Amino acid sequence: MTIPFKHPYTRIEYVVDEVGVSRQTAGKYLNELEASGLLKKMKVGLNNYYINGPLVQLLAKP
Repeated sequence: MTIPFKHPYTRIEYVVDEVGVSRQTAGKYLNELEASGLLKKMKVGLNNYYINGPLVQLLAKP
C-alpha cells in the first residue's frame, strides 16, 4: 500500500477510494501503520488524519 507515502497525510476515505477496500479494512490498515510508528493519527473535529511524520519533516527542510 503506497497511500501514506504519496502525500504527507491521508484519511480513511482516501484509502477506500484509491485502494478499493472497505472503510473498515482501510481503517484497520491505517491503525496498524500507526501502531507500527509509521503514521501518527490526529483527530480534527470528526475526522481522523494519518500523518506521515518523516515525509512532513523531509518536505519542511529548506
